[in-house]
Amino acid sequence: MVEAEEIKKVLLQNPSILVDVLTAKPEIIYEALAKLTPWQNLATKSDLENLRRELERRMSTKEDLENLRKEIESRTGNIENRMSTKEDIKKVRENFETQLKNIEKKFETFVNGIGGRWGVKTEEVFRKGVLELLSDAGFTIKRELLYDSSGFVYDEPSDVEIDIVVKDGRTIMVEITSGLKRGDIHTFLKKKEFYEKVKNVKIDEILVITSIVDDKYPDRIIARAQSLGIRIITPGDID
Repeated sequence: MVEAEEIKKVLLQNPSILVDVLTAKPEIIYEALAKLTPWQNLATKSDLENLRRELERRMSTKEDLENLRKEIESRTGNIENRMSTKEDIKKVRENFETQLKNIEKKFETFVNGIGGRWGVKTEEVFRKGVLELLSDAGFTIKRELLYDSSGFVYDEPSDVEIDIVVKDGRTIMVEITSGLKRGDIHTFLKKKEFYEKVKNVKIDEILVITSIVDDKYPDRIIARAQSLGIRIITPGDID
């Protein structure tokens, strides 16, 4: 009697066991109904078959729900991974911005120094000095010489020199000039487009390092450049 009570208790706590048993042996249902119901109300063989199918359908639904739960957990995990990736990108961006700030501070000292000694007489002196600053900050610049046979950049066939930096997964075109003029911005954009087409590489940003914006309205030039994805660094940027 004790064993029967224990079995009954287990079945009540785990009704899924009953479902498995009844699905495997539906005749048990018939025998139970025979004890509880008049003979004329007993289920037919067809009724039992329909009941079996219904039980199987419900079991299938449970499996579907379990699969759905696993899929939701998987997608949630993917979302968390993507959020983590976005956070990583944010940190990389912040690190890059910090490095640029350090370059700007050193750049101001450099420009003031050569300005006092030589008045920034030559473009080459200026360029070499800036390259040293970038190198000290951990940037490696690769100069590429490409031939523009169609004259896309300078309106006539010519060699095109392009300085490229790859840092933290970002490709940056660097332009170093002792004095930035209004027309230079258009040339920089054409160089970017030319490089992307020839190399099949997307340039994420154009970084222009210059000692001065040589224009009557320098603020307008800088604002226009920024709207076109060109970042300009001058000693005047330093607070």
